Amino acid sequence: MSMVRKQLYITEAQEEALKNRARSLGISEAELTRRALDAFLAESSPDTLQRRPALDRLLEHTRDLADRHQLPSDYEFDREELYADRGNRASKSSQ
Repeated sequence: MSMVRKQLYITEAQEEALKNRARSLGISEAELTRRALDAFLAESSPDTLQRRPALDRLLEHTRDLADRHQLPSDYEFDREELYADRGNRASKSSQ
């Protein structure tokens, strides 16, 4: 089975719960996430998805985040600049 890498944003509470549950089951966070997604998709249909208030709130929240964090259209990603900025912030916080 080939794997595809995905990134997602979760709350700090979700992160803590994910870590704790994965640890208690003796599996990785990624494996727990895959199992949860499999279970969710197995019990879900397009009709039931529309009736899930928690999912609706999550989707609304992620859309809001995306709207508030728009980059300028002329933005060009510069990895070196990003790492330099992180380094500057880290050295300021340790002072």
